[in-house]
Amino acid sequence: MWWCVWWCLCGGASYVVVRLCGGALMWYVVLPYVVWWWRSPPYVVVFLCGGAAYVVVRYVVVLPYVVVLPYVVVLPYGGMRLMRCLIRCHGRRDIIVSIDLAAGNNSGICGDSGQVAVIWDQQEIHTYSKEEEGLSIGNYATLSQEEFYKSFILAKVHFSLDLSSKETSSSIKNVIQSLRDQLESPAACFRLHNTNLLLENSEEGILSLGGPVSDGEETVASVFKGSGKKKTTPYIVVSFQLMLNRSSETSTDAPVVRIDNRKTNVLSTIFSGEAVVYLEKSTQISHIAELLAQGVIQQLLLAEFWLGEQVSDKKLRGTLTSVNSLHFIAGHVVNVIYPNDVDDKYLETYRKSVHRALLFPSDRPMLRWANRLTPAPGSKSSALTNTHVGVKPSKVNGDVRIVPGTYGYHHYMQDRFDDNKWGCAYRSLQTLVSWFRYQGYTEKPIPTHKEIQKCLVDIGDKPSSFLGSRQWIGSTEVGYVLDNMFGISSKFIFVSSGAELTCKGRELLMHFQIQGTPIMVGGGVLAHTIIGVDWNAQTGDISFLILDPHYTGSEDLNTIQTKGWCCWKGPDFWDPAAYYNLCLPQRPSCI
Repeated sequence: MWWCVWWCLCGGASYVVVRLCGGALMWYVVLPYVVWWWRSPPYVVVFLCGGAAYVVVRYVVVLPYVVVLPYVVVLPYGGMRLMRCLIRCHGRRDIIVSIDLAAGNNSGICGDSGQVAVIWDQQEIHTYSKEEEGLSIGNYATLSQEEFYKSFILAKVHFSLDLSSKETSSSIKNVIQSLRDQLESPAACFRLHNTNLLLENSEEGILSLGGPVSDGEETVASVFKGSGKKKTTPYIVVSFQLMLNRSSETSTDAPVVRIDNRKTNVLSTIFSGEAVVYLEKSTQISHIAELLAQGVIQQLLLAEFWLGEQVSDKKLRGTLTSVNSLHFIAGHVVNVIYPNDVDDKYLETYRKSVHRALLFPSDRPMLRWANRLTPAPGSKSSALTNTHVGVKPSKVNGDVRIVPGTYGYHHYMQDRFDDNKWGCAYRSLQTLVSWFRYQGYTEKPIPTHKEIQKCLVDIGDKPSSFLGSRQWIGSTEVGYVLDNMFGISSKFIFVSSGAELTCKGRELLMHFQIQGTPIMVGGGVLAHTIIGVDWNAQTGDISFLILDPHYTGSEDLNTIQTKGWCCWKGPDFWDPAAYYNLCLPQRPSCI
């Protein structure tokens, strides 16, 4: 039986995860905000974040960090012989916990008071702490997503580091260790964006006061209260810039120049991006520089892996970029690093390993370039996204399913193109494609009306005279374009009247639950996009969340929501005498 341990980072929050192997794979967990690495066996680290129970699984060597999924407790193995924890949480000193579970007691807890242990026995979670008077049994509570947002803010640390090394693993390790030493010293400073506040990774913690900070004893909550701007995220976001103080008092070594005339290969790259760190609101401002430094260090550990890969594979050569990805399933920011200009297809094996390690689904992309939080330069669309957020809820009081993730609202007259009274299905198709783009299934651009028409002509569905015309298209043509331009298959539902469409509640509910894609519906001379359904199985009542492409105004969210261009519609919205065809795109199974 042997042990493996990794130090990991989830959006700036650190974790340690352990693998216990003994003939079969048996996994163990760690909880967030563990900011230390225990280097000698046996290895196990467990912790409780604000009382919330988390589970982490890690078994892929190529990924030197791991993320937990909140609210999940899954352990396939019920007994652990020895647990040793080294924990550093919110500026506290080291905490060591040793528990001998095989002995059937907890007499193995040793060391100073304040130690914490969390044990899962396949039925319940038990928490213990070592105090001066002995062992204390603790309680825990689960943090909801909303409570998590109320307790923490998200800090982004922008950085750019030069990584130059000989093409040997030992040299790469030395370079990373040297940078790590700098980040763990007072040489690491962090400037709050657009202020004079300069934090230093030292006991004092503050090099220069400025901005909203007048006293180092102030807490994160009192300083970062959010701006007067309309919030676009459910949490507060602040930005810092990493600065390395080359004249730090800790730099006591005299400069040394060594000349080596031997021929050797040198690996040189720029590593840039942003680390993401969750800061508890009760933390003092003078204590957060250390946490910000740890966030950048986590990125360095990932960079060390990629530098090693670049030595053996020239196709991976190039600058390293930190990519922040956010997905509705994860519930928090995930940091990954990729070499720049490397195609998604070439990174597929690595992404599969990451998906397995993070317990992400194995049938949908979550960590492609297109999944990044910050769009690539020039790729940002002018269309509003997720226009349903904030609309009045349906009154059906049934089972509600809404398109997960992000989509763009495409409608008449956008992009300075006049398609009024004929282009509604084209716009609905563009909305469907936008969803696949935002979810990372494709990086192909949103097709224009001309490109859509050309596709239909090329496959023989339309005559050549169709190109450049103002002719309508329907749900069938939408399916053809999705298939031929993007490799996305579709399922179709045909109903003979609007009344029959209202009987498809269960089928539509299952679509949004399993596939989650927007639905294009065409009937008569009109096309709409269904992005949600509220169906009451007991009463049969149903309501549809409609995105109407017939809107001709500007990108004004208030007008779109209050005037009914994006809102819940009842059965009477559909024409009882019209035929309706629904195009239900199916998710490709890929990573």
